[in-house]
Amino acid sequence: MKILLLEDDEVISEQIKDYFELCDYKVDAYSNGLELVENANPTSYDIMLLDINTPGLSGLEVLKEFRNLSINTPAIFVTAMSDMNYLKNAYSTGCNDYVRKPFDIEELEIRIEHLIKNNSSEHIQITELYTFDMKDEKLYYKDNEVHLNDKERSIIYLLLKNRKQSVSKDLIKTYVWDDQDVCDNTLRTKIKKLRDKLDENFIQGLRGAGYKIDV
Repeated sequence: MKILLLEDDEVISEQIKDYFELCDYKVDAYSNGLELVENANPTSYDIMLLDINTPGLSGLEVLKEFRNLSINTPAIFVTAMSDMNYLKNAYSTGCNDYVRKPFDIEELEIRIEHLIKNNSSEHIQITELYTFDMKDEKLYYKDNEVHLNDKERSIIYLLLKNRKQSVSKDLIKTYVWDDQDVCDNTLRTKIKKLRDKLDENFIQGLRGAGYKIDV
């Protein structure tokens, strides 16, 4: 699972990053809202943790921009703001939950897991014979699980998570291989091996654009 974090308090940012990386999450942290918008692709993350009062762009402005682009990645505001108007603005902007500072890191973990579960528990019918469990990241053919390795599961999960649009090669490589330097040929080889395991080729290659799964 991947977390996109916007937090300008260095101590809190490190606390969140250290804790969740020990829980096998990957955390990409930003302290400036404008830098986050210019450099991060929220569709490659499972959840966003956003402080409200941040330089560049506020967390509210960041989320509003993403929601205007029809990006529905779940978002939790983590902030010291206690004014009820901020709470109303947060939900009207499109946040899914709200945690006030100071907070218990384990409570934040529970809220994250609950939110991810509620947004990923669906079984997606890919074709008449293939379904994918977004929670457990498992592919089924005629109700029988298809054996996939971790990278193959991650590819299908990412494509289905963004099933309304094509997913670029760079985004797939970043999501699946993290910070490793991977060339396009490695990705093509991985996609080919994945397709070889399928009786139906539901992974579309889009010339110059990336890949897509139509559901």
